Amino acid sequence: MAIVKRNLITTGLSGKLGKNLVFRQRKGKTILSVAAHFSGKRSIAQEQQKDRFKKATLYANIQKHNPELMEEYNKVAKEKGIYSGYNLAVSDYFHPPTIEKVSTRSYHGEIGDIIEIIALDDFKVKRVELEIYSSDGNLTEKGQAYEYDENGKWHYAANVANSEYKGNKIVVKAFDYPENEMAKEVVLD
Repeated sequence: MAIVKRNLITTGLSGKLGKNLVFRQRKGKTILSVAAHFSGKRSIAQEQQKDRFKKATLYANIQKHNPELMEEYNKVAKEKGIYSGYNLAVSDYFHPPTIEKVSTRSYHGEIGDIIEIIALDDFKVKRVELEIYSSDGNLTEKGQAYEYDENGKWHYAANVANSEYKGNKIVVKAFDYPENEMAKEVVLD
């Protein structure tokens, strides 16, 4: 890939030249690259990726009709040096959130005890859900965490007394705006 600077002939040029060269415009720069060649037959993996990309662009196009969310995508894209909010929305579709940490040190089975979660995403985490299961697998409680600060910290306040919490399993699920989901399990000791 070549980037053309201050060339009167190629500045602003866009499109295919012959069978091998392609000119593109990005952020006011003319970029010259080799044209892609298609063999005519796609593998199953290529077809699946094509379908995923189609869904990602559909998601990004739908976000254009949500001015508040698109404004936020544009803001974050600018902060991260990404070409546009639309590009960030496409990327967001492909990347689920991550759950970096689940801290249960303040949880002792009392109502109001806090479980701290650190959940991150390439754009934003939309919501975090938490379930606590007894050691025999029964659901003890379930609810949503609240965003504690903008650095990815979420808190869940217990709403059920659970005196036999040792050996219980906590399942944390983080969701981003395209509804990608990531789950993490922790056993209380």
